[in-house]
Amino acid sequence: MRPRRIVAPETFFHVTARGNNRQAIFRTDDEKQDFLGRIQTIFPSHQIRLMAYEIMTNHFHLLLEDVKGGALPRAMERLEGGYARNWNRRYGRCGHVFGERYHAEVVQTDEHLVVGSCYIHNNCVRACMVRHAAQYRWSSVHAYLGRKSDLEVSTGLILDICGGRKSYARLLRDTEATHEEHGKSLPDAEQVRGLYVSGSEQFRESTRSIVERRSERRKRAVRPAGMLVEDIWKLVRAKTNVSPQEIKSRRRHRRISLARRMFCALARREGMRAVEIADVIHRTTSAAVRLADSIDLCDHHV
Repeated sequence: MRPRRIVAPETFFHVTARGNNRQAIFRTDDEKQDFLGRIQTIFPSHQIRLMAYEIMTNHFHLLLEDVKGGALPRAMERLEGGYARNWNRRYGRCGHVFGERYHAEVVQTDEHLVVGSCYIHNNCVRACMVRHAAQYRWSSVHAYLGRKSDLEVSTGLILDICGGRKSYARLLRDTEATHEEHGKSLPDAEQVRGLYVSGSEQFRESTRSIVERRSERRKRAVRPAGMLVEDIWKLVRAKTNVSPQEIKSRRRHRRISLARRMFCALARREGMRAVEIADVIHRTTSAAVRLADSIDLCDHHV
């Protein structure tokens, strides 16, 4: 019996699938590019947000968010089915291209996304294909390091949780020799001050150091412009005539949506972390990041 799929909105998944009998199904650059092109077309139409990926010779890894919930099975059916049909035509064959049905693992916390993305990006290192993750082309690691990537991915949430590109690059280097192959699943995680971490003691200590420094900054209430949350509420209300209670509600009136986006963007500009903003407006961290990204404050003279 197939495992039941999670259909809740804004759910994160680690998805992987292998070639039938572990055969090579991404033999050429053109085939890898074909697969990425299908992702670029199919996922947005199903409101699937791609967070990270890596295409190997006989399998792939994806880290993604099913925004509306329940769309992942149909999106994966189109992705794998379309690629398999084209692959069979290319080689004049028939039958299964992928082995078992794709494996979808729920990533339960936003923080665990950091570990999952590092694990995915270092898959090529574990396979001894390259010495460092950044040397492998068919991966979203380049987007996380601020370089040109073959496929656009949503890096904002993971980089915000991690503490920026430099912190992410340091964690990526530390995980190059720490994760063993775990088959379909991400490594087991150990909780370090609320951050789920998997790997060697060196990696855990590196992560603990970053998290503790960020925690200490929060305790000191460091804000680049010094604006308090109460001041942000007042400014947003003056601009939109929308109350904090309305912003925290689930209402989707255009005026309220604008105020909600403006609050998130202002709060982030003032130095608040996405997890803090999310807590204030009663949303998920990923929702807070999207709201902040969806508005240009200059257009509203803020």
